[in-house]
Amino acid sequence: MDYTTSKFLKKKKEKSIFKSFFNKLFICILLFLILMIVVKKDPNLKEKIHSFIFENNISFSSFKSFYDDTLGGVLPFDNVVVSEPVSVFSENISYKEKSDYNDGVKLVVDDNYLVPVIESGIVVYIGEKDKYGYTIIVQQNDGVDAWYSNISSNVELYDYVEKGSLLGESSSNNIYLYFQKNGEFIDYKTYI
Repeated sequence: MDYTTSKFLKKKKEKSIFKSFFNKLFICILLFLILMIVVKKDPNLKEKIHSFIFENNISFSSFKSFYDDTLGGVLPFDNVVVSEPVSVFSENISYKEKSDYNDGVKLVVDDNYLVPVIESGIVVYIGEKDKYGYTIIVQQNDGVDAWYSNISSNVELYDYVEKGSLLGESSSNNIYLYFQKNGEFIDYKTYI
């Protein structure tokens, strides 16, 4: 083998190694991008990968800080909430005395009483109602509209509220409750 043939084969081998490296790099980048697209689309998968990599098996803190410093935190794991939110307020409605009021009930409570949601549902109305004052109507999962009146609240229209969670605070020592389904009055005694 002469010098030119040897030089040619050496260059061909170098090109082959170079080409192989870039092919492997291209495949790795392609797989990484596909994985990131799938993870972005499926929050459960995102949570599982985050839990597996960052919490359970591999200590990635030094790698993650280097990665964030170098590439600017491109991984979609920054806003993952792994644990369930803890409910601070979980109560049943309590009162000192009750009396019939219009088609509902008037409950005497402590001043600034924190009013819990009786049954889970969606907030469908917030505003003033005649004879009741400021009212929040929650359409419960069972189809009953529960009116909570004479309370102040930070909930917004179409918020989903869980049973026992905080709905608002009484404006005085009286709150008014009214229950209806399909426009018909329902006896409050089934709910309190």
